Amino acid sequence: MEILLYWIIKAICILLPALYYYHHAKQEQNPKPQSSPAKQARYSQTYLTNPRNRQLQAQLLEILEGDVSTAKQLLQQQRRMFPDRHDNWYLAKVIHNLKHGKDELKDYEAYFRLVTILQGDDAAADRLLLQQRNAYPGKQYGWYLEKVIYDLERDRR
Repeated sequence: MEILLYWIIKAICILLPALYYYHHAKQEQNPKPQSSPAKQARYSQTYLTNPRNRQLQAQLLEILEGDVSTAKQLLQQQRRMFPDRHDNWYLAKVIHNLKHGKDELKDYEAYFRLVTILQGDDAAADRLLLQQRNAYPGKQYGWYLEKVIYDLERDRR
């Protein structure tokens, strides 16, 4: 079983760059009209050039038993919580949290619930979370999420 998991992770690490190049070659043939450049997420492509990044990706997928969608969700959440960091930092942070039992996926689901309450307004959700962080410093991220959700639901009654 371990050997099979090893080869699956190895295949993913090898196929990701190939899929990336294929996808971008296809986009160059059929360019889409660009939306506003301010709204586009900008992630680096270090997984193509940095061997440490590939090691961390393999380690994360091993911990999550190959669940790529969960890995993407957890990394996206870290990017929201801690903007302007290096890709390896996000990977190491998610791995650390998973190893130490922090429930990042629960926080992600709470954040999604908050954004749903705010009808898809990510900026408003981030502002409300920042207000709570300033009002109550030193709490955990999940606490701030639950506090904002509770306050919004209470105010709508």
